[in-house]
Amino acid sequence: MEKLWSYISNLGVKGEVDKLNRRTIVLSNQLNSVLFFSLVLLLLTTIVTLLLTNDTIYYGTLRVIILLIVTLLNLVLSRFGYTRLSMLSLIYLPPIIFLLGPTLIGYVEEESYTYYPYALICVSIIPQLLLHPQKEKFLYWFSMLYYLGLVIIIDKVMVQLGTTTFPIVERISTFYPFYKIAQIAIFLFINVSIYYLRRLNSNYEKVLNTKNDELDLQNVELKAQKEEIERQKDELVSKEISTWQKLVSIISHEIVNSAIPITNLAGMSAQMLEDESGIVQKTEKLGDDVADDIHHSLRIIESRTQGLISFVKATKSLTDIPKPNLREILLSDLFERISTLYRAKFREAGVKFEKEIIPSDLVLEADLELIEQVIINIIQNALEAMKETVNPRLSVIASLNESDQIQISISDNGTGISDDVIEQIFLPYYSTKPNNSGIGLSLSQQIMMLHHGRLEVRSSINNGATFYMIF
Repeated sequence: MEKLWSYISNLGVKGEVDKLNRRTIVLSNQLNSVLFFSLVLLLLTTIVTLLLTNDTIYYGTLRVIILLIVTLLNLVLSRFGYTRLSMLSLIYLPPIIFLLGPTLIGYVEEESYTYYPYALICVSIIPQLLLHPQKEKFLYWFSMLYYLGLVIIIDKVMVQLGTTTFPIVERISTFYPFYKIAQIAIFLFINVSIYYLRRLNSNYEKVLNTKNDELDLQNVELKAQKEEIERQKDELVSKEISTWQKLVSIISHEIVNSAIPITNLAGMSAQMLEDESGIVQKTEKLGDDVADDIHHSLRIIESRTQGLISFVKATKSLTDIPKPNLREILLSDLFERISTLYRAKFREAGVKFEKEIIPSDLVLEADLELIEQVIINIIQNALEAMKETVNPRLSVIASLNESDQIQISISDNGTGISDDVIEQIFLPYYSTKPNNSGIGLSLSQQIMMLHHGRLEVRSSINNGATFYMIF
């Protein structure tokens, strides 16, 4: 039954149809089908009654048959795609077949004089359901006038044709004007109310559609953001793998570079202590030159071993940062500590040092020693970059950025940093300077992350560099 109802409802719905037109087609098919099945039941009941009573077929039965055929044709029209014609037939033909036609030929039951107008008032709801006031203005208002005209005219026709035929006409003639005014008032009240409700519904639908469009747009944006996050995640994983590969490569290179000379020197020293048969010679048999060579080799081994120990300690410091001991720090005190620490160094290097805090009482919640270490690492790099600079300048400024975050900027007028170096500057062990561990900025970045902040850099060749500590 559900499949049949769905099939009938969707007759003529083909391809891409907008929601309003689809709703009109479906409702038109449903009304035609309900009218058809109702008339079938009515006709079957009438036929059974006629057979039982041996009565004859009247005009009333004939109009049921005609209207049944019309509704069936309406469904057939929808089936073959003529949905518009099927809808117009449903709106305009039933009143003519069932009410106006019989009235014009003089076939009106006495009681029909009172219920015909009310049947028309009920049927006048059909255009309200199927037509769109904004989209089909002419057809919509013409349909309303059509039904209002029928409500007014049918009684007039009956009065003209039936003053001698229908006693009821005589009985209500004394209050006919009030009777007709009541019918018109009911018609107007019902249709105006439905029209008003439809306008409200239309406005709500517009708002709902607008909200749905906004949600769809947000959904698209969220989907794009999700894809971007996934892309960045993949990129981060790729960079992490690359970083680990570089780390392993650097550690392996450092260890091998130290281990090879240590092994060679140890082997050479062992050979110096042995005779041709491999037996260790007594000390007195070793010459002064051999003793000096062995001593020199042992010192080199000690130096390279110490270098390895320093390298391991530096590596350990990357993963052994203490948990920040957060407390309120007056930035003016922090800057004064830095200034005192580097006063002699700045004087020796001829660096003009400037510091500024806006507002002057700016307070930061952080670990004083760790944040001080970050600033020291950056200043050390700045001093290295300004070695060849005439009139070197270094400025440290603390302020609130556009997002009301505390920002400490450290700027120099040194040689600057190229784009390809900036991409790798925070990688562990990466350094462009000889004899540099390359962990200072990586360590600084980790300290900032432990403070839920970030470390950024902006620079270009020969235009200095600015590091931003953002909390």
